Amino acid sequence: MAFLISNLVLLDGWRRLLVAFLAGCLASLAQAPVSWFPLLWLCVPVFIWLLDSASLGKGAKMAARSMALVGWVFGLGFFLCTFYWIGAAFLVEADKFAVLMPFALFFFAAGLALFWAAACGLVSPLWSSSPMRIIWLALVWAALEWLRGTIFTGLPWGGLGQALTSTTVMMQALSLVGPQSMGLIAPIIFALPVFFFTEASSRKTGYRLASIAVLLFVSQGAFGFYRLGQPLPKPAAPVTVRIVQPNIMQREKWKLENRSWIFSRLLALTTLDRDGYPVEKVDLFVWPETAIPFYLIEQPAGLAAIADALPDKATLLTGALRREVNFTNSEQVYNSIYQLSGDGTIMASYDKIHLVPFGEYLPKERWLRAIGLKHLAAQLSGFSSGTKRKLLGGDNLGKILPLICYEIAFPSEILSYPAGANMIVNVTNDAWFGLTTGPWQHLHLAQMRAVETGLPVIRSANTGISAVIDPFGRLVAEQDLGTDGLVQDIVPARLSSTLYSRFGDSLFLFLWLLTGGLTLIKTRKSKFR
Repeated sequence: MAFLISNLVLLDGWRRLLVAFLAGCLASLAQAPVSWFPLLWLCVPVFIWLLDSASLGKGAKMAARSMALVGWVFGLGFFLCTFYWIGAAFLVEADKFAVLMPFALFFFAAGLALFWAAACGLVSPLWSSSPMRIIWLALVWAALEWLRGTIFTGLPWGGLGQALTSTTVMMQALSLVGPQSMGLIAPIIFALPVFFFTEASSRKTGYRLASIAVLLFVSQGAFGFYRLGQPLPKPAAPVTVRIVQPNIMQREKWKLENRSWIFSRLLALTTLDRDGYPVEKVDLFVWPETAIPFYLIEQPAGLAAIADALPDKATLLTGALRREVNFTNSEQVYNSIYQLSGDGTIMASYDKIHLVPFGEYLPKERWLRAIGLKHLAAQLSGFSSGTKRKLLGGDNLGKILPLICYEIAFPSEILSYPAGANMIVNVTNDAWFGLTTGPWQHLHLAQMRAVETGLPVIRSANTGISAVIDPFGRLVAEQDLGTDGLVQDIVPARLSSTLYSRFGDSLFLFLWLLTGGLTLIKTRKSKFR
């Protein structure tokens, strides 16, 4: 092992960068659905030893640049492999946009990798041969990961923290400290081998940190097993939900000639009555994001058809487009959820607030018009953002927290909704990404939100994966990716408020400051010995 480490540390130039890129690619296999997180006990130490290599024999500025470059290349490999599925969106109309795919993928991954580059560059003044350098790296890394999930509308998707919570057992810690805190803990846990191979003068510190890393990991697993062993309370007033998964291919979804059969398929799955799935028992029907291929409120015949399909006392939540014309005669289009009663009356609606950049609106649209990204928006003018977070449901359903598409990726925003929800309903259209790992990663985020909030998640996805998820993040029922069908089950009961749902990311701030303070004290003591 010492021979391997010394060879890694002595690497320079393109060889160092090649190993960093390959380590990043391999690390991506820790993400859902592969979830091979033990690989990170190899990839993270290799990455750290490459940072050691980049810091050797250079001045402060050159060391910072070299370390930042290693971080960027490692991130480039990781994000290219983690988000390769974004390229599938460019193949929906391949004759027009396939040529753009490699450029879009590269620049997307390269942009995300800048956050990891910044972390490595910023930590360089604190870098040394001491194992305490890992704690400094974890602190700066966690801060930059928080920034990645916040700035420029944010993308808190992928990363070491999500890898550490990729199984149902390990996921339970999210109910205590939330995902940002796991992003602080994960680098420490996965750096475990580094703690065992340190200089003789730092060996005692290395062993102590190794003990902390093992304790963190074992405690996380033990808590997970304990929590999953607790009984799930029974619903006080059981609600039967039917999730409709029509499996409409993206290239067919918005063709005018397909409107009739798409709507008919939705109605057919809604009214389907077969053994074990009696339609008259259903209280809540859920259709996916933009399921209805026309402006529902402008089509009385569509509302009447829905009324004929629904049982009298049932409720339908469906994704649909909604438009308004303001006093200047300009049109605003919203990506919305409608709540309809059994007689086809629209009772309420929710407009998506957190829109996807380049997918639902174009930042600096005039500048980007020429490069072909406009095809990712459902309307030529893009979507307008909603302004109010609100709960739907009521009566026998309880209160429902609505989320559209990747709004489920933002835990802190979910906590900003009014209190009192009994469930989360997430409607999405992942048809853009075909049978790739993208829909599985999206599902994993929904499981994480269930654990963090203690709420069941009802997920309706056009092409999958539709699912009923209990508050422990377990899949109660699901419909396979790339199939049409339905999921029908009792909505699991919610749990009492979790620690994270009460305190949110203030827990992360507390742990970050505590870890930083203790690390600073330890580092200063070591200097004065």
